[in-house]
Amino acid sequence: MKAPGNFPPRVLAAWLAAAILLAVATVLLGVFGGGGSTDTVGPSTFSRSAIGYAGIADVMRRLGARVVKSRQDSIGNLNPDGLLVVAEPSSDVTQQQLRILLNADRVLLVLPKWIGRASQSPHGWVSEVALLPDSVARDVARTALQSVDIVRTEPVTRWSHNEIGSVPVIPGKVQLVKSSRLRAVIGTDSGMLVGELRNGARRMWILADPDVMQNHGLAEPDNAVFSVALINALRGADGNVVFDEVVHGFENRSSSPLRWLFEFPFVLASIQGAIAVALLLWATLRRFGAPVSPPVALQSGKRSLIENTAKLLERARLRPMIIQRYVHATVQDVARQLHAPAGMSESALVEWLRRTGRARAVEVDCGAVLSQADAWIQGGRPGAAPLAALARDIFRWKREIVDGIPGHSRIDRSDSQRGRQGGRRAE
Repeated sequence: MKAPGNFPPRVLAAWLAAAILLAVATVLLGVFGGGGSTDTVGPSTFSRSAIGYAGIADVMRRLGARVVKSRQDSIGNLNPDGLLVVAEPSSDVTQQQLRILLNADRVLLVLPKWIGRASQSPHGWVSEVALLPDSVARDVARTALQSVDIVRTEPVTRWSHNEIGSVPVIPGKVQLVKSSRLRAVIGTDSGMLVGELRNGARRMWILADPDVMQNHGLAEPDNAVFSVALINALRGADGNVVFDEVVHGFENRSSSPLRWLFEFPFVLASIQGAIAVALLLWATLRRFGAPVSPPVALQSGKRSLIENTAKLLERARLRPMIIQRYVHATVQDVARQLHAPAGMSESALVEWLRRTGRARAVEVDCGAVLSQADAWIQGGRPGAAPLAALARDIFRWKREIVDGIPGHSRIDRSDSQRGRQGGRRAE
């Protein structure tokens, strides 16, 4: 009968599946969710759209530069000669966050110009782009210095000042920056495409028009050469190139406490905790539902009574005495059943039983079995048979002498009569 209180297997399986799914979803949301949106088609190194920067990051990596797409502590990821690239920071980034990044020793700040709408197919592209108001680029530039302005002019055919050497190609309207505090690295009378701001040992270059460095601009070979020359001119000979991606919504991992559980050294404690939970579930899963009834300490019936009695005798070390008494009692019972002469001594009775046994072709010698049983009690039993063997031998002897040997014809009663007469003559 089914134990009361047990859950049906289907209900239990459904509960366990729901619990596992909820636990997995919680962990995934804690590790990968939250922390703002991430624009994978916008101006980031994770974007392969027309306005993304995956192309220049890949070009620099192929040219041997150590490229870091930083999601946390971008300044800490810089080596002594490294360059921090802050490309078109999102409007969600506060001025305080942006100023911290611009305090690095070598910074390339790229001003925003375009906004794109994600395409449904193919994935990762933009279906259309639109020109941002120049105020958006102005607000970003004013995070670095207050007196700055943005101008947009017709395509530039000749740059009046160019310290880079390479000439960029911008087919449409060109976005330029103007400020009395900036030194022109490359520009015209209308404004600067690249301006430099120095503050002691710190150098910051502002790239006003992102077209020369975005993925669509690198389709023009001159822009690829210009972008590489621009980055190499600002970074040291062995400096790495760190693209900050926190400004594009790729939030710092350490902002979520759950993420710490999967980072060294906390991942070691997470593994130990998972092992402990698995062992706990393994040990307690079978206890779910109604508890199993414990076995009865003492079973009822003859079998249990005999087994318990045998165990008590074994613990008291009385088995040899019990076997000896069993052997003697069996001999007396056989003598009674065979009507042995009354008043005989034990030795005479044993001899009478031996003669009767030989007459009936009994193989076991009852006198030998008696001697071995007595030897167990006396203690000096060098050749004594095991106790169980003695019990089997005396039982076999009784069965053969009383009932006859299986397969042999029944012994005639006259044998017993002759045995009793011979016993009287012996007396």
